Amino acid sequence: MRNSKLWTGDFVLILVIALLSYISVQGLNNGTPMYVGILGGSNAYAGALILEFSMAAAISRIAVGRSIDVRSRRAFMILGAVLLLVGTAGVLPFPFLESQVVFRAIQGVGFGVLTTAASTATADVAPASRLGEALGYYGLGQSLGFAIGPSLAIVLTSFAWHETLFAGMGIVALCLIVLGFACRYESHPERLDPTSAYARGVFGAGRGERGGSGAGEASRSLLWRLFEKGALPGAVPMLVSCLGYAVIVSFVSKYGVQQGLAAPGVFFVCAAVTMTAVRLGGGRLIDRIRPLPLLVAPIACGVGCLAILATSVSEPLFYCAGGLFGLSMGLAFPLFNTVAVKCAPPERRGAASALYGLANDMGIGLGSVMWGAVIDSAGYGFAFWGAAAMLIAAYAVAAFAFPRK
Repeated sequence: MRNSKLWTGDFVLILVIALLSYISVQGLNNGTPMYVGILGGSNAYAGALILEFSMAAAISRIAVGRSIDVRSRRAFMILGAVLLLVGTAGVLPFPFLESQVVFRAIQGVGFGVLTTAASTATADVAPASRLGEALGYYGLGQSLGFAIGPSLAIVLTSFAWHETLFAGMGIVALCLIVLGFACRYESHPERLDPTSAYARGVFGAGRGERGGSGAGEASRSLLWRLFEKGALPGAVPMLVSCLGYAVIVSFVSKYGVQQGLAAPGVFFVCAAVTMTAVRLGGGRLIDRIRPLPLLVAPIACGVGCLAILATSVSEPLFYCAGGLFGLSMGLAFPLFNTVAVKCAPPERRGAASALYGLANDMGIGLGSVMWGAVIDSAGYGFAFWGAAAMLIAAYAVAAFAFPRK
């Protein structure tokens, strides 16, 4: 079973879509505090914009989670990419602090639609015996986006024309539209591994209706028609951990610039290197080791990263913290994602992906507002220690929520 075909052209294409999606959005999320500061806004206002983005993404996941289970993933990926382009390029003719309120919402809707469809597509094409590995590689695109996007944002906002940030991310969104049109596995299931869910007809475009009708479905509450409650064991710890990760995702670039570090973007280069390393073997570990013992390592690395940021501003230690951040997020995110998906029935994986994505969005959004206010009132040190406490809390929640088998 380990020889089941995973690396098809369709799988690689979906991974590239995931990578570019998270590069664009995390570049925007990390660039927003710097751009808002340039326009005279506060950290709290920047955090509120990130929360608005997250809420818009959450609403879009609610709207499309069930539809993705019974319709074309490709169509939703294209729709999300188009909205992302509109929300990004729209800033160029309206470079005002107030216009961010409108365009951040559009970006959030596009991101929510695009990534929910892409995550479900990953589960579509993966061989049954390698689902955890496949989601680990999908998470590599997600995690590398967290690393590469902020580095790119630092470079783009350094130009005299600060809207270069939005021009650059708009180009990435345009590439996503092209890749969405190229993703055609739904028309060619014969190209997939025979054990993959889509090839077996377990779920997919035009086939998932049998999982979405009948007396059982009619008796469900509206909430659980839109989301899959079986995904809660992975989604709830994910939300709590993202409350901690948010301070790094949203503010560490600005922190490095304000501390006068020569190359704060190297933090994310170090993160990208360690994320890639842990992803290469992390998916197999997730398939073979119980999730709770495995979670100890990423939580410890995350706490170590935040402790370094809270106590030192030297460049070597700052870059070391970036490496620990990559190890932490690089393993934690696919672990939570795999728990969420494996606890859900195959025909409900779109709804499970929507709930997992919602936890991610809301954790980063709420954490950004919270830590933005803390930074404005008490400084970065308090925010970093508070975020470390949230990661420890995430492990405690996982100890209660994770399945015992």
